[in-house]
Amino acid sequence: MWSSSQASTRGVVEMGRVEAGPSHFPKRPAPRNPARVNLSRIHAVKPCSAGDRSGISVKCNLGWSSQPSPDLRHHFTGYSSASEAVLTSQSDLRKLFVGNEKIGVLLLNLGGPETLDDVQPFLFNLFADPDIIRLPRLFRFLQKPLAQFISVVRAPKSKEGYASIGGGSPLRQITDAQAEALREALCEKDVPSKVYVGMRYWHPFTEEAIEQIKHDGITKLVVLPLYPQFSISTSGSSLRLLESIFREDEYLVNMQHTVIPSWYQREGYIKAMATLIENELKNFPEPQKVMIFFSAHGVPLAYVEEAGDPYKAEMEECIDLIMEELEKRGITNPCTLAYQSRVGPVEWLKPYTDETIVELGQKGVKSLLAVPISHLYPLGAWRSC
Repeated sequence: MWSSSQASTRGVVEMGRVEAGPSHFPKRPAPRNPARVNLSRIHAVKPCSAGDRSGISVKCNLGWSSQPSPDLRHHFTGYSSASEAVLTSQSDLRKLFVGNEKIGVLLLNLGGPETLDDVQPFLFNLFADPDIIRLPRLFRFLQKPLAQFISVVRAPKSKEGYASIGGGSPLRQITDAQAEALREALCEKDVPSKVYVGMRYWHPFTEEAIEQIKHDGITKLVVLPLYPQFSISTSGSSLRLLESIFREDEYLVNMQHTVIPSWYQREGYIKAMATLIENELKNFPEPQKVMIFFSAHGVPLAYVEEAGDPYKAEMEECIDLIMEELEKRGITNPCTLAYQSRVGPVEWLKPYTDETIVELGQKGVKSLLAVPISHLYPLGAWRSC
């Protein structure tokens, strides 16, 4: 069950200099209903320290170091109230975008092969990214040879997957449709804008989108990664690339721009996901007995524990919010969260999707509603071992 979602204009992030001093990711609040947020009813979720997540925003640093840092906490500062966000309301947005300014919105996405011939070079681009496969500094010269090896080995199975859905990824068409819908919605709100699509690993590449933005003379830009939850390996990688492009271009350096780093907690998104689940449950003969199975793409555990990636915390809070919305509608089904797609010998976020499905069957679960809850890697890039 897939869905596209809308992000509000609140909690926008300014890409500017980070002030001196320690920085950190915002902490996840304690679950609102700890009795229910034992997400899997099998795998307990350890509550984190409490804090207010309303109106969270992150200030990004366009003065990042030229070398990719494994710890993005050097580049982000978290805020805990909407009053500290760069933009806090639709009226603020209109005040910012006035006069003869040319407004642009850049949608960042991962990209995907459009034909079977694109699969291997697409996989090479993916695995050549040091934010996807992190090698020790001493072995970074092996990044591209390793990416070439992995892409060649994985291409045959990936091609089978893409062949089964028509011979290519639909991501570009879906993202283009989102861009057009966003352009129309902004126009209706008296914020006429041009909306651009920049993919990280396939056409149209982010660099291509930036060239078009410059050609069109855009003077103010909103950057919106289409990943609901932030991760080093998705939004982080795209923003790092964008930073390197901006740093080398005087036109871009002088252009006012803001970033929305994540939007998993936005009301429109939460309600849209809850509505999708509510509608799908109606297709079961006994809806109240269905286990809601949230499946998210995984990341290496070290990303979370060592590099401070907020992905796991944001994912858990996102599901908490969706289940709260469902409870308001009288839906109290049990739910579980598991992570799919892992590669290599390192430990990834647990529980794993394939193992959890087996466990649920052993515990007598007869009905399962699968809900993909994150958008990270495309079909066939990484598969569960």
